[in-house]
Amino acid sequence: MIESGVLGKKVLFLYPPPVLSEVVEELARREFEIYLVGNHDKARRYLASEPESIVYVNIDEGLREPEWEEWVRSLRADEKTSPIGVGIISLNDDQELKTKYLMDVQVQCGYVTLKIGAAKTTEILAKTLEANEARGKRRFVRARTMAGTTLCAVNLDEGTLRGEIRDFSIAGMAVQFDGGAALKAGTVLRAIALTIKGSRVSVDGVIVAHRNLEATAAAHEADQASTIIMFDPNSLDDAKKEKLRSLILKVNQAEFDKTLEGL
Repeated sequence: MIESGVLGKKVLFLYPPPVLSEVVEELARREFEIYLVGNHDKARRYLASEPESIVYVNIDEGLREPEWEEWVRSLRADEKTSPIGVGIISLNDDQELKTKYLMDVQVQCGYVTLKIGAAKTTEILAKTLEANEARGKRRFVRARTMAGTTLCAVNLDEGTLRGEIRDFSIAGMAVQFDGGAALKAGTVLRAIALTIKGSRVSVDGVIVAHRNLEATAAAHEADQASTIIMFDPNSLDDAKKEKLRSLILKVNQAEFDKTLEGL
């Protein structure tokens, strides 16, 4: 059984205003797992199944402020959602309102006034998320990809090896190669071409392991085995890192939106 919080916490921004876009990108850059949601009813149902999450509620949108107070109180009172960390974001700098949410409602993740600017907002949120162990023990946010949306290709002496990326982070990826190719651990791969959501990135990497190889081979489904590749940091300049982080954010958000549709 995985220890609670080891894999980090999902951080939801409910009805995020446009001024928060720069902040969200920076938080993702710092390896927090960020999601945006524009429906408080579906957010509530989602949070009931993900009690390790943190949610920041924009009390300026969606509901009237008294209704938001009731929504937050009910979230904290429900046994299924009471473990969730709740914070408030707003353009309203009214001290009485702050005191109500911080002292009376007792939200755990603060009341952040967005008028203070993107840089300061980012620092406050980052410190709060750190204090609430939002990253857990993981170092990097991973994105799981949907079948048919990615391509990985690398040229070897015997020809071009192609496969689908099953998941990836800024540090590495898991690939299902055509035919279930199982190259030896330690094999260095140069100029691996990644295509994710139409964006292309070229990286170097090294094979470190194979996932599910024995189980899939026993079932005669070796093409389902995944090859684990760690990226060579020297092959990732700032532009490539930014592209990968942006793709992680987009891929995870797309999967999150799909989950919400079913709620």
